[in-house]
Amino acid sequence: MKFSTPIALLAVAAVDAAVVQEDKRWCNTEGQACNTVARAAEAFTNAIKASGVVARDDSAAAQVAARQVDQLALAISASQADPITFYTALGLGDQFTLEEKPHAEKREAAPQWCLRFVGQSCWKRNAAPEDVKRCTAEDGACTKAKRAAEAVINAIEASADNLAKREAAPQWCLRFVGQSCWKRNAAPEAACNAPDGACTKATRDIHAMYNAARHIIDASA
Repeated sequence: MKFSTPIALLAVAAVDAAVVQEDKRWCNTEGQACNTVARAAEAFTNAIKASGVVARDDSAAAQVAARQVDQLALAISASQADPITFYTALGLGDQFTLEEKPHAEKREAAPQWCLRFVGQSCWKRNAAPEDVKRCTAEDGACTKAKRAAEAVINAIEASADNLAKREAAPQWCLRFVGQSCWKRNAAPEAACNAPDGACTKATRDIHAMYNAARHIIDASA
């Protein structure tokens, strides 16, 4: 027996599709979360490509810097429609030309927890001065990592500043609940910030990439 799709269900589907489209449209406006994610991803990509390939380095400092950048890259890639394609296109393996450590140095390549993070007390105490100097040189891995992190943070903070300025001086119509322009903007904004909305997801992505970038900056201080 053949069943026909009730017209009411078709209407609901059409409404849902419209809401999703409006949700995404709102999220991609300047200053909103999806727009911020896009700007941060672009800034990160440009910083990685523009700073060139780092000098060949086998130090623990360079290994840590490369690992930190990889964590930031993964956080940003997770926010993209096609994470694998985005991550692959970064070419991090070509950007960080790290030398393999000799077999006898395997223990040093896998230090205790504290030594894995640049900036920790034991890392600073045990890292050889020449290794740190090489990593923080103009073409060093630490410098490249810091520049990429700064690009992400600057993009996120600039987007937040732009949104704050616009919201601090809205149009006359937006100041009064119930006006036509208020009604037009209230619905998509509410949908976008719902638990399953595009803004909510993008905001989580922003927090993840910001924290990863902030960790790199703090470690280099």
